[in-house]
Amino acid sequence: PDLAGAEEREVGPYRLALVNRDVGADGGPTVHVFGPVDGAQVEILRFDCFRKAPHYHLGISYADNPVVPIDAEDPLAWVLGELDGGLPGFLERACAPNELEAGWEETMSRVVVELGQAA
Repeated sequence: PDLAGAEEREVGPYRLALVNRDVGADGGPTVHVFGPVDGAQVEILRFDCFRKAPHYHLGISYADNPVVPIDAEDPLAWVLGELDGGLPGFLERACAPNELEAGWEETMSRVVVELGQAA
């Protein structure tokens, strides 16, 4: 993905990147979650908080994973709220390894506040 101008933060071995995207007639903030898979750093989750059709993708490869709609008035606030405390569940649903260490919640809480302020 094109991360030019992205705000990036780390939570243990995971990197969150917030970038604004325009996709045809839609667009808005996107939150990418990258993490370790088989020794490589890959995109595990992507949350497209678009104006018209907000959605997210679960899985290391989007080819076999359907788009999941986000039904929220403020999609970015919803995503950040879900990740704050819920990252392990998203990793599990994406069939990605959970390599978070003890204390990750405090770091994640700080990161979601910072990303929310940067949006």
